[in-house]
Amino acid sequence: MPTGTLEVIGNLSVGQFWPAGSSDADTVNIIVDVTDDSFRFQPHDDAPLRPTRFYRGATVVGRQRKAPVNASNKMTIRLQGLDAPELHYRASPLSRSEKQSASSAQLNAFKAANHSYRQFLGATAANALHDFVRRAGADTIACRVVTHVDKPNEVFDTYARFVGDIEITVEGARVNINRWLVENGWAFPGFYASMNDDEITGLIDLAAAARRARKGIWRHYSRTIHPFDFTLLQPKKGQIEVLDSDKGPVLFPKLFRRQTSWAVRKKAKIFRGTLQRFLEGQSDPCFETSDFLENGLTSATPHNFVDFVGRDRTTFDPADLVFSEAKSKIIDANGQPITDF
Repeated sequence: MPTGTLEVIGNLSVGQFWPAGSSDADTVNIIVDVTDDSFRFQPHDDAPLRPTRFYRGATVVGRQRKAPVNASNKMTIRLQGLDAPELHYRASPLSRSEKQSASSAQLNAFKAANHSYRQFLGATAANALHDFVRRAGADTIACRVVTHVDKPNEVFDTYARFVGDIEITVEGARVNINRWLVENGWAFPGFYASMNDDEITGLIDLAAAARRARKGIWRHYSRTIHPFDFTLLQPKKGQIEVLDSDKGPVLFPKLFRRQTSWAVRKKAKIFRGTLQRFLEGQSDPCFETSDFLENGLTSATPHNFVDFVGRDRTTFDPADLVFSEAKSKIIDANGQPITDF
C-alpha cells in the first residue's frame, strides 16, 4: 500500500464539461501551474511536501506515448475510484491480426460503424458535474489534484493520464469531486489495485448510500446486458434536448466499453461470436473486492472479467471487483526510467 502523497496545483475550465464542452464525468483536463512548487511529493505523513520536477521532459510509455504535461501545460486527470456512464466511446482499434485477416469490405464496414457511442445517463451525469463545478463562481477555478503513490511509475495510467482525486472550492467549502460524483449517484465505483484500502472502502460506503437512495444513475442501473443500441451517439455541444430522453438501463461502463468494441466488430463481420467469447479473448485481470481487501494484491485470487459476465446478465455489482491497472512507465529525455521523485 503506498505511503507517499503527490499533489499538483492547477486550474480547470468549467467550460470543458458537456454541454458546454465535450468532457464526460470522469475525465478532467487541468492547466498545471508550472512553477517550482506545482508538483510536490511527500514520502510519508510525517515528512514535509517538497517540490519535484520529475515530469519535466518526461514521456509516459504505455498504449500511448505522451508527455504527462503537454506544451500548453495541460494534463489529463482520470478521476480515481469511479466509472461514469460513457458520453462518447469508440470501439477499440483493430489488432494487427484482425486487420490482416479482414477483407477490405470488412475493414470499411468497421470504419463506417465505429462512431462515438454513449450510454443512457452519460449526458445527464456530465451535465450534473458541469452545473456543480459552475457553482464555484468562475469560468476557470483553482484545483488541487492528489494521489497516493511511492514511485513515478504509479502516477499515470497507460494513456498518460494522471490518476487521482481533484479538490475544488465551491461556495466556500472544499469538495473532493471524486467523492461528490459517487455520493450523488453520478458515477459507479470503479476500483483498481493501485488504490489504498481506505480509498476503496470509503467509496463503497458512499456508493451504497447513493444506491439505497436511488440517486442518479442507480435508478437505472442494470445487470441485464441489453442488445447494443447503435442509435445512441455522442451529443453535440449544447444539445441539451437529449437530456429529456436520457433515461434507460445503464450497464457498468467498463462492460459497456467492451460491448461497444464487440458490437462494432460483429456488425462488420470481423468477429462472429458472442460477447462472452469476445471477452474470453481480452486480458482483463481482476479480483473480488472482499478478497482483495482481506488478502491484498499478492495473495488475492486472480480472475478475468469474463468470469463475472453471463450470456445476458452480469453476476457482479460495480463495487464487487478490483481491476489490475494496465502497465506504463515514465522515462526521461534520454529514454532512461525515472525511478524517484
